[in-house]
Amino acid sequence: MNKKKNLLAGLLAAVLSFTVAAPAFAAKSVSELKQEMAETEEQRKKAAEEINQKQAEKDEVVQQRNELDQQISGVLEDIEAVEETIQEKDDEIELKNDEIGALQDKIDQNEDKLKTRMRIMYEYGNVSYLELILESKGLSDLFTRIGAIRDIVAHDQELINTYVSAQKEIEEARAVIEKEKEEQEEVKGILDDKEDELKELQEEKDQMIDSINSDIAELERLEKQAQEDYDDLQAELNAELAKSAKGSSVTYSGNGKFLWPAAAGGRVSSNFNPNRVHPILGYVRPHNGTDIAVPMGSNVLAGEAGKVVTAGWNNSYGYYVTINHGGGYVTLYAHNSKLLVKAGDTVTRGQVIAKAGSTGNSTGPHIHFEVRINGTPVDAMNYV
Repeated sequence: MNKKKNLLAGLLAAVLSFTVAAPAFAAKSVSELKQEMAETEEQRKKAAEEINQKQAEKDEVVQQRNELDQQISGVLEDIEAVEETIQEKDDEIELKNDEIGALQDKIDQNEDKLKTRMRIMYEYGNVSYLELILESKGLSDLFTRIGAIRDIVAHDQELINTYVSAQKEIEEARAVIEKEKEEQEEVKGILDDKEDELKELQEEKDQMIDSINSDIAELERLEKQAQEDYDDLQAELNAELAKSAKGSSVTYSGNGKFLWPAAAGGRVSSNFNPNRVHPILGYVRPHNGTDIAVPMGSNVLAGEAGKVVTAGWNNSYGYYVTINHGGGYVTLYAHNSKLLVKAGDTVTRGQVIAKAGSTGNSTGPHIHFEVRINGTPVDAMNYV
């Protein structure tokens, strides 16, 4: 983050260095204006590139935040499901409590019977089987007495077993439900923590987005300032070029086959030269045309009637136009700021086909004018 802030500070300092007005008496030369324009444009490009990087960074953070939104929604759905399960467990526990109450009522109802049976057993407890036999009035009475004792013992055992079994069943059922409820509450606790964690991350992403938006706003301000400075320098340069062109005229030494392509007149800043050292690339590269320095946005004229072959972009030529005039003649007009014709159009001699500029490999606004005969570049000055 500090590195990015330093870059912003650097861009700001660079832009401000061009916004300080020069003294009125310090007139700038064309070369100085071009140099300042190049530096200002470089600062504008850096700001634009940083804006793109910041926007990409913002898009990534926004995507991450959206993913957090989805995760939070999922966690909230899980919490809702767990809360429903906990409520179901509460309902089940309440139901079991009702069952426990019903069983307790049953036990209470049978308690008196149990006490009666215990009293009978106590009464018979001290009577031996021999006494029981001796006191019997007969064999039938003996069997009746023995059967009664067996029934009492069996019934008492059944009551005890039922009580113990019911108690155990109820306790186990309640324990299972309470454990399940406890487990669900633990899950809910984990989900609540997860929700808090995700919301904290979401807040961090929001802060990052706010910070990036602030950086973008500052960079856009710097870019706008650099563009305004560039436009001011361009206006100065156009004024200087117009001043230098005023009162001077180009000497046309050619055969006049083609019209001079610069409506503003202009001046020749670089001639046709197969052995010229390229001003930007720094090595020998044939210069196949004539460069005519003109004000930015001035009209570019068709040298002769013909059909537009190309009207588009080239990394070297920038925005350029080629026109086929027939008889093997083709003219080319490069480094334009705007094209006014398209491929396939038919143009007339002197028709405005573009606006002069400095696109592509260019050091300032000018028209790069080429004449080609059967595909071979020739000195355009011989044909105007």
